[in-house]
Amino acid sequence: MDNASNNKNKLKEFVKRVENNTNDALEDSLMDEDAKSENFNVDYTDIVKNSAKAKISKLPWLISIFLILIIAIMLGFMFFKNNPKTLFTQTVDGLFSYLEDNIDENVYDVIDGNISLNYSFNGEDNLFSSLDGISLDIDYVKDNSSSQVYADVLVNDSLGDIPVSLFSNGSNTYVSLSNLSSKYIKMNSNPLSYFISGAETEVILKGVNQAIDKAVAEEKIYGSKEKIKIDGKDLNTYMMRLIIDDKNRDRVLESFINTLKANDELTQVLAHMKNMKESDVKKAIENYLPRLKSLLKEYGKLEVILYIDAKSNEFVKMNMVSDIGTFDLTDVSDNRYTYSISNKKTSILENGEFSFTVNDSKTKYTVHFYYKKSLNNQVLAESDINLKYTSKKTDSFKDSEVIKDILNNEMSEIEKFDVYSKFLSDPQFSKFLPLIQKMV
Repeated sequence: MDNASNNKNKLKEFVKRVENNTNDALEDSLMDEDAKSENFNVDYTDIVKNSAKAKISKLPWLISIFLILIIAIMLGFMFFKNNPKTLFTQTVDGLFSYLEDNIDENVYDVIDGNISLNYSFNGEDNLFSSLDGISLDIDYVKDNSSSQVYADVLVNDSLGDIPVSLFSNGSNTYVSLSNLSSKYIKMNSNPLSYFISGAETEVILKGVNQAIDKAVAEEKIYGSKEKIKIDGKDLNTYMMRLIIDDKNRDRVLESFINTLKANDELTQVLAHMKNMKESDVKKAIENYLPRLKSLLKEYGKLEVILYIDAKSNEFVKMNMVSDIGTFDLTDVSDNRYTYSISNKKTSILENGEFSFTVNDSKTKYTVHFYYKKSLNNQVLAESDINLKYTSKKTDSFKDSEVIKDILNNEMSEIEKFDVYSKFLSDPQFSKFLPLIQKMV
């Protein structure tokens, strides 16, 4: 009974306090005229905004939250930056970017230039040994809009010079040996179709790069710090390893091939190079998948290992290890690389080095390539190649009358037989016969 009375009294007191507070609020809002005339300098937005004191009281919390976000972002960035898969992909991208950055991006309607090639070979291969000491000097002009190419080639060996003319209308390649005949031989292959522009080369590189990135996106990449020796010097590196075996081989290859096939820009360029329909190119890429699976199956467990500099993250070395053998590629200095290929079944070792330089305007390229093939420390073959390539814009291709003369001056089968006879009887030309037979 006392409790009920006390609760009732408390309720009355609460109602009374509410009534008093309400009356005070009404009195404040209904001030008399004297009160209204006084200058309070009240900014009524302060009713909504926090006071200065309230703002200051919240400042440490805002700073704390901001610092937490910054730390979280930095930790996330560090995680992804140092994640083996991220570093693996970045290294692959960097290698492709290096090639793309050194390609002339200028797309001209017509370009001309020069290619010079010095070649030496010592070894057991009959085809290449016959070409030992050969040098080539090629002046060319290419119409990118029509895919036409014309080239004057001067072949030089110890017996003298051989002038050769080449022409491609985009579908076929024709060759003329003026020392033997003024007419043109239509070749079975179309080698000049591979004379693609810088923009087309970039499309191919980007397409292959994207396919590799896609293929490894779902795979486990292992990473660790390693100290390796490069050109006689110890170097601290970060190593990343991708393993391709029975568990993931089909997945990796299918992702790679399907990405290539789905790249319309890439298939268009390949169709142009091969003079094929784009649909046939995609079908050819798809048909290559079983062959690729069978090939990698022979390799058994394949490990792709990349090494980067621990400080700069720049590429240092690539190593591929399988049941068949190994492949090594090492960056020993600026634009100079060494390579090594070993075959466990045959015990044959192939190794050498190559260098690549390009001028700032990307109009002049110099490539040096050295190759050696050996068995049990005995040299089987050795070659040394120096290549220089230049290109620039020009205004015209070739007079239409010249092109008509080439197309209307195709050699007959009887005339081809006569040329072959001259090849066999002439010591200067006979050395090229194995190569010519493969091309015409």
